[in-house]
Amino acid sequence: MAKKKDMNRFRPGQMAMSDAGHDRGKLYVILKIEGEYLFLADGKVRTVEKPKKKNACHVCRMNYIDPEINDRLNKKCSLSNEDVLKAIQFYETRCKVIGG
Repeated sequence: MAKKKDMNRFRPGQMAMSDAGHDRGKLYVILKIEGEYLFLADGKVRTVEKPKKKNACHVCRMNYIDPEINDRLNKKCSLSNEDVLKAIQFYETRCKVIGG
């Protein structure tokens, strides 16, 4: 049986990585949280208009919330796929620099 995750630790705008399924290792941005499910977008395959619904126990949260996406989601402004792509690319670049 899968471990139940603390849903209070997930936030819209936060980066998350899939750790189960055919998309294992893929980075996403959390758009919405409903119950124990997260709605994730990558800006390419999983767009803002059609996010991936994934059980939180199959997702590893990253300790980074993109400020621009967070602001747009909080203000209920429109969010584009380019915004999501830019946030993911920034996070990947940031990790490579810090990680060496």
